[in-house]
Amino acid sequence: MELMDRIAGGEVVLLDGAMGTELERRGVPMDAKAWSAAALDTHPEILRQVHGDYAHAGAEIHIVNSFALARHVLEPAGFGDRVEAFNRRAVELCREAIADSATERPQWVAGSLSTFADQSDRRNLPARARLRANYDEQAAILRAAGVDLFALEMLCDVDISLEALGAAAAHGLPVMIGFACIWGEDCTTVEALARDVGLPPVDLADVLPPLVSAIPETTPAILAVMHSEFDVTDAALEVLADHWSGPIAVYPNSGKFVYPNWQFDTVCSPEDFVAAARSWIDRGVRVVGGCCGIGPAHIRRLHQALVGPAT
Repeated sequence: MELMDRIAGGEVVLLDGAMGTELERRGVPMDAKAWSAAALDTHPEILRQVHGDYAHAGAEIHIVNSFALARHVLEPAGFGDRVEAFNRRAVELCREAIADSATERPQWVAGSLSTFADQSDRRNLPARARLRANYDEQAAILRAAGVDLFALEMLCDVDISLEALGAAAAHGLPVMIGFACIWGEDCTTVEALARDVGLPPVDLADVLPPLVSAIPETTPAILAVMHSEFDVTDAALEVLADHWSGPIAVYPNSGKFVYPNWQFDTVCSPEDFVAAARSWIDRGVRVVGGCCGIGPAHIRRLHQALVGPAT
């Protein structure tokens, strides 16, 4: 059954967990400018292993390690001549791992387009025309390499989000549109992540209407709350419900980020993750997984709770 048909039928589909922080947990160093991108060159076997572990844990949607593979990320890191090779390799490693896992469950591969940039360059992202060209380039490479859908990640303002959406929607595949959220300074308003990455603050409620209206009628879409703490995820779902009646995904983070490394000392237990996931599913969320800090053990425990032992 096709992914969107399963979701429309009310089934819960499991997304994988984090890639970058899971690589780091396994000893892979993060690049100061391109974060997890360099692992494609230095530690491809561990990257493949992570994808395989998620498949064995019960995940059905797998996001490839293309989060930091846009040209404006790779060029400052010295990988500007490897944009195509890195993006293709990210898809290949994921596909190889899924095949090796020999799981009988359906598996879908998602290509990530993100707002990631070297933290020192957050305020100096390319102008919209160049940004769109970079997203167009990356989306075309990922599509040619064989992704089944796109995951737009860490969306935090209107302009950048519209360019990423336009690039992904041009290929006719489903698009998962992921907003990273934080509490506003009043501790009651839900903001997109903009303020945390050096951009002007923006309420999630102000980002959603122009993004939702820009989704082409022919593009199957899932809206997601991702890379957000559990409590703000709950509040963000209430905001989404005011602007979107379609399918919703949740993949939260746990722990904290001290650039360029994730701190694991406060990552939640698999049991706490399952309890939170159950509450989101009860609210109608149909795609659930994890972002930074959430690993295969969390996904396996969730699969066990919802379906039974993974096979």
